[in-house]
Amino acid sequence: MSEICKVEGCGKPKDKSQGSSMCTMHRVRWSRHKSHDLPAKPGLPDGVSKICKRHGNLTRDEVYLNGKNAQYQCRHCKKEAFIRYKEKNSNKKNTRNFIHVGGYQNRIVVHVNKYEELALKQNNLCKICKSPETMVNNKRGVVKRLAIDHCHKTNKIRGLLCHHCNVSLGGFKDSIELLKAAIEYLQENS
Repeated sequence: MSEICKVEGCGKPKDKSQGSSMCTMHRVRWSRHKSHDLPAKPGLPDGVSKICKRHGNLTRDEVYLNGKNAQYQCRHCKKEAFIRYKEKNSNKKNTRNFIHVGGYQNRIVVHVNKYEELALKQNNLCKICKSPETMVNNKRGVVKRLAIDHCHKTNKIRGLLCHHCNVSLGGFKDSIELLKAAIEYLQENS
């Protein structure tokens, strides 16, 4: 009596735990597909990335790659689900209590009440140039909030700055010596 799978050309040992005359792979294929070979997968038509049950054939622009399961998802279904969620939860207030500032190495968290207190104290004006923020958020098309300036060594909040002043301080690496040198340079060359 042979201890090898009965499928021609296989050569793997029989699945003795199931009392089968085939190896595990061929036994599973036979139970699922009634064939020892895998069925051919139907291909997608040219230019189609996914077939949605609700929206039909979708092109590359109509799908996105879901990071959780690495599969393409329908953008239309995602948008409809988001609209349904918003309608269902319209009575809930979107409360964001904290603002996260800084990068990975020097992240600080500021409570919204503390930010509003600072903004009120500064009359919603930049602490350096005394002007309101003018930088517009590209995604939402609204004026950004004043940036929270803080010391990168002590994480102490120094004040609220407009985008230009905040970036300028960052460009000078918060160095008093570099800022003094820049002042001298401007005085000499003005």
